[in-house]
Amino acid sequence: MLPSANSSPTPEELATLRHVGGKIPIGAWLVALIALAERSAYYGLTAPFQNYIQNARDDPLRPGALGLGESTATRLSYLLTFLAYAMSFGGAVVADGWLGRYKTLVFFAGIYVVGAFILFATSLPVSLDHGAGIEGLVAAIIIIGIGAGGMKSNLAPFMADQCAETSPTGMNIATTPKGERVVVDQAITLQSIYTIFYWCANVGSLSGVATTLMEKYIGFWAAFLLPFCSLWVALAVLLLGRFQFVKPSAKGTIIPQALKAFWLGVRGGFKMDAAMPAAQALKHQRTVQWDDTFVNELKRGLLACRVFLAWPVLLLCQSQMSTNLVSQAATMETHGLPNDVIAFLNPVSVILFLPLAQQVLYPALRKARITFSPIHRMALGFLLEVFAQAYASILQHIIYTTGPCFDVPLKCAASQNGIIPNHVNIFAQTPIYVFEGLGEVFSSPSTYEHAYSEAPVSMKSLLQAVLVSMGAGAVVLGLALSALYRDPLLVVSYAVLAGMMLATTVVFYVAFRKHASDPAPVEEPLEAVEEKTAERSVEQVLLPSEA
Repeated sequence: MLPSANSSPTPEELATLRHVGGKIPIGAWLVALIALAERSAYYGLTAPFQNYIQNARDDPLRPGALGLGESTATRLSYLLTFLAYAMSFGGAVVADGWLGRYKTLVFFAGIYVVGAFILFATSLPVSLDHGAGIEGLVAAIIIIGIGAGGMKSNLAPFMADQCAETSPTGMNIATTPKGERVVVDQAITLQSIYTIFYWCANVGSLSGVATTLMEKYIGFWAAFLLPFCSLWVALAVLLLGRFQFVKPSAKGTIIPQALKAFWLGVRGGFKMDAAMPAAQALKHQRTVQWDDTFVNELKRGLLACRVFLAWPVLLLCQSQMSTNLVSQAATMETHGLPNDVIAFLNPVSVILFLPLAQQVLYPALRKARITFSPIHRMALGFLLEVFAQAYASILQHIIYTTGPCFDVPLKCAASQNGIIPNHVNIFAQTPIYVFEGLGEVFSSPSTYEHAYSEAPVSMKSLLQAVLVSMGAGAVVLGLALSALYRDPLLVVSYAVLAGMMLATTVVFYVAFRKHASDPAPVEEPLEAVEEKTAERSVEQVLLPSEA
């Protein structure tokens, strides 16, 4: 354990001393536990969704309840995803503008609990017998979407809030118990924070293994009861641990002023300097309600948001794990396993590989003075996602060229009314989930880290919400491609996704390679960052410069 840091490093010390992360306080670990419980609830609820909605109660091969078909099941799953992502803005506005992140988390956790209870209650056999399943599902999707979205945009920045910077540069000199002098680097601490956060989220997602087994052997009511209990754990930790948390107060909502300043910048020739108070007073004899610092912070936030534009395609590809890949598994030989259980090779991969990256790979690269910036990590994660979708397309082709039903799995006479699947083992899906897991190890924590570290203090929840809301764009893309989500077009569907992700990866790296090879020094004070940012225009924000 490192003792308290006592001084800022000199340039020589920055260049010669080992850089390490700081101590992670108890409040941050409690937030990690809350994230684990919340993700346990979310994935526990959504893992059985495809079967619950798609299959009928009397399906001879798969568990089911509502019997609405694959297309409707996929669309309703997208609806929940869309609401959760879209409502992240609501969570950010409430946190930054009125309640602060802590009270906002408590508020939306309460809403979340209500939605989970409705889903549990209306999935009981007696409720399904009386036709309450569909109405209850729709109500639950709306309420769960609101609760999950409000929590999602605030949990990660709230965890980062627990590790406040101790110097203007984010770096201090400290001495280890072995007597080694090191640089305690806030950037490395933040990287560790988001790695722990994402690791805990993936541990929580393993609840889906339990709920998929419960849906098969007990019933959907039991599968939905477990996430309901997980949410109570999250709420209890929030309330009982309240004295351990750092609770930044709300700074007041900046959205109306930000939109107005942005519009003035657009009208001023796509230059944010046009929104400066002096420029408005000189050119338009107008007094505005903000100062130069506000405009500079807005520029900084806009610059940070450029990276997020790659996320709709990434999230669309990742969403296949809970929708079409579940349906793909249902057409394969499962050997008694639930068709949706193998998807949890993805979080298992993350749980195994994320600590290796954090504890072995990244320190080794730092020691070798090899730059592996968030931009590098994101680009590598995107490329691994390309491999996942390309393999899914190849596997779908293999399924279509294998009997007994070939490109109409479970729908020909040889399937004996949907009992005999095509003769391809379900574990052939394993590489998809390993590629997905490896991709997430590099892309997801890095993007969350970027969203927090690049955001001005007044915009941290807002930028997190912008990142999360990219999922709404993924839903729109998914709906646009939904005509391909049926046999015998699924080979084309996965191939299109692989192509979109490859194009996104290339454009992303070309646009941001300058930031990857020459990242801004982490020791740069905020004032210097704002001064540099002030020189940039909205045009540069929207159109990344060529290297």
